[in-house]
Amino acid sequence: MNGSVVTLLCLLGSRALAFVPPSPLVPPSPRSRTPELCSTIDRSQVQTSPSASGRGGSSSDQQGNAPIDVCIENLGKRLKGGPGTLSRDEVETVDAALRQIIDHVESSGMAEQNEGSKGDDNNDLRTAILEMDGQRVSSLIESGAEMSESDSELAFWAVVKEVDRCEEDDLPLPGDVPVVLHHIFDADLRHLLTREKQTTNVTCMQPDEAVGIESKAKRLNYIMDDGCHKDLPLAEGRRCEGGECCDKCSRNIFPTFATDVECNLEKFPELSSLTFNNLGKVRTSTILMFVRLIERVRRTIAQEYGLPLSLVLPLQAYSRKYVAGTTQKGGGGGEGDFVILHTDEATHSGYHYSCVLYLSTQGEDFEGGNFVFNDPVDEGDKSADIYDEDNSDGADMSLADAIRLVGRKLTPFHPTKGVIFSSGWENMHEVETITSGTRYAVPCFFTTCPVPDAAYDQMVQGKPKTNEDVADDWLHLLLAHREESPVESVGRVKELLMKWHYMCAPLTSHN
Repeated sequence: MNGSVVTLLCLLGSRALAFVPPSPLVPPSPRSRTPELCSTIDRSQVQTSPSASGRGGSSSDQQGNAPIDVCIENLGKRLKGGPGTLSRDEVETVDAALRQIIDHVESSGMAEQNEGSKGDDNNDLRTAILEMDGQRVSSLIESGAEMSESDSELAFWAVVKEVDRCEEDDLPLPGDVPVVLHHIFDADLRHLLTREKQTTNVTCMQPDEAVGIESKAKRLNYIMDDGCHKDLPLAEGRRCEGGECCDKCSRNIFPTFATDVECNLEKFPELSSLTFNNLGKVRTSTILMFVRLIERVRRTIAQEYGLPLSLVLPLQAYSRKYVAGTTQKGGGGGEGDFVILHTDEATHSGYHYSCVLYLSTQGEDFEGGNFVFNDPVDEGDKSADIYDEDNSDGADMSLADAIRLVGRKLTPFHPTKGVIFSSGWENMHEVETITSGTRYAVPCFFTTCPVPDAAYDQMVQGKPKTNEDVADDWLHLLLAHREESPVESVGRVKELLMKWHYMCAPLTSHN
């Protein structure tokens, strides 16, 4: 309805009520409220209520009418008939309808004001971020402000700038730095939970300890021959040696786990070959982005498997390149054009949850290289020769490969941005040969084995007690850009991984 008409209705309603003597049963009309409030109302948004339909009802056809229609009908009658035309019930109906209209407008105005306040909060949040005022950032977030994805990026680069400034001026890192980082990590998980995820639940499996000559022979072959990995006798259950794993197992694919900017090797060139053991010449932005991605994985694992965040710690994380036409050297992390069938928990008993993040794109940066889960064919499933979707006829498959696939079901997925899965024998996997190009990826492995308190007692600085202590750990263990011997590097990385939760989570979550 035209705003001026609604305003006129409010004014006329007040005038119409003036012709009726006051009644103790009728509250005074809200004349003091600004009639212009009514000019913003949309009649379709104001629903009728018992009070607006008339207390006792002036006419049955007004039941269910919107308050604005009630006003039009009754005030039209008043204008046509003059003073005294409206009965007391009709006046009460108009009064109630007008009050409902004004209440609605005022509540709408308050909602708009709240939206404006939220916008002001976000502006204040950005200002606090740029000023690296961790206390103010925390206060605003506790009051309801949220870091958008753009705010998170703003905060990330503000932290990078602050760290570089402190290093250039030879200053200690302020406690505001870890505080802002913690809020970035919180926001990252919140944003990730709104993105696509493809989950497949699987039955947890572990080696079968059954006694028997055949079983022992298979276990021996499993140890001596990688090609026999799939033949290891298995039983249901989770081994999780020394840890506290969830009793559920799964595979989770995240097509957009990280943004293209976060994986940009031009912006973060050292991501292509980063390890925590050699950070002396790695720029601050790359170190912080690497930590940010690993922490996002850690929080996602805790979320997905219902584990306390403090229980999940990285045990190994590095970036590697896999080049078409090269031969793999060492375990799953060496340069090569494929990765053999393996189980992560068999590689290291402390690997309880695994992740692979992809920094390059299949079909653009490399061809081939599917990540493949390798499972036994279900009992009763006669389709024993289940091949890769790109080679379903098996025409180019060698005899050795054909034998290797007998009784197996392969589940390939085209690498996108990330896959997270339980590390047990339920998730045997391999990476098919890269036929061209180079694949950059970040394998990372997490444990649920608790760190003994005695280990912290042996450190120069044990568990941090203040944000300044946390900042000191960030500087000493990650951001110092100093030369160190291999022995010093190993000790630093060991301390870093044990202190990871204390560095990447707020003081309130420290045990």
